[in-house]
Amino acid sequence: MEEERWESSPPPAKKMKVSPSSSGLSSLPNEVAVNCLSQISRFDLAALAIASKSHRSLVSSPELLELRRRKGCTETCFYVCMRVSPDPSRPPRWFILSPHHRLNPIPWNPSQASESSSYVAVDGGIYVLGGLIDGRHRTRDVWFLDCFSHTWTRVPSMKMPRASASANLVDGRIYVSGGCVEEKANPINWSEVFDIKTQTWGHWYLPKLRFSICQSVVIEEEKKVYVVDEGRRSFYLLPSECLFWRLNKTICDFIPGTRNDWCAIGKLLFCRGTTCGRILWCEPNELRWKPVKGLEVYDICRLSSNSAGNIVIFWNSHLRQTWLWSAEISLRREQEEIWGKMEWSDAVFKLDTLSPSSVLYSASVLVSAK
Repeated sequence: MEEERWESSPPPAKKMKVSPSSSGLSSLPNEVAVNCLSQISRFDLAALAIASKSHRSLVSSPELLELRRRKGCTETCFYVCMRVSPDPSRPPRWFILSPHHRLNPIPWNPSQASESSSYVAVDGGIYVLGGLIDGRHRTRDVWFLDCFSHTWTRVPSMKMPRASASANLVDGRIYVSGGCVEEKANPINWSEVFDIKTQTWGHWYLPKLRFSICQSVVIEEEKKVYVVDEGRRSFYLLPSECLFWRLNKTICDFIPGTRNDWCAIGKLLFCRGTTCGRILWCEPNELRWKPVKGLEVYDICRLSSNSAGNIVIFWNSHLRQTWLWSAEISLRREQEEIWGKMEWSDAVFKLDTLSPSSVLYSASVLVSAK
């Protein structure tokens, strides 16, 4: 009888315990670790910072900040300002849209006006101008949100208290018009300009309009500001040269409140149609709005453009739970039509069903280390 042979398997290898100090970033020289971290995004740095105290210390080190500054590290982030409190007198909250399509809260400003502020995005941050305090009193206050450190700074106030003013950025200056108490407004103080570099306010002449400005938008390539007032009259301005023209037409299909959130992409204008639930577009000199083709109809509550030249929209969904949804839409032109393609859509924020919520502002900001 042959002897049966069994080949024994080797004993399982013992797992070697690795101490945190001998692996990962902690095992690298500090200079090497800082150099590695300088090449990743701020969102990844924030995720790393919660892993351990040593990681948090490394992420917040002055050496890393200085290296990112020297390398000129920049990234584009998308910010959203929302009213989320049931108390309308409470200041709005601020969020940043993560790469995973979620709105993450950032520090808010307890001194910000609760409504009717004007917003201007610049490289590195967002200016918040004027607004209504307690729903009644206009304010001259101007605040700056530093989008690198997520800190708030009060900057020089406007000369006039304003609410729902027109505010546009052209060549490093913020041109502000309207929003004053009518009996106190005159051609001298109806408009003013803020020089971002010198942080000073000055006057610029713009004839006082008979009707309030409904919408205004800047065509960057032309340095022109296109304006429509509540009387359906259209204008365009060259603020740097104090030139002002009225277009020889009244916009027949424009009813105040039905064409909101104007933005410019290239040399075209886009907005949301509040009555039709569609994204609309037009040539600035014609202002004949047409629907963007190829998209579903949504009850859009906010529309803006991003750094990629795409449109970002927000809307509320009331299926099962109340969520704020968002989508990014790319655009292409085919002859006389604009077609849209949804790049992504997702639920970005869970809303409190007992608190009325609204998106007040959204914008892309180019952020760099200082």
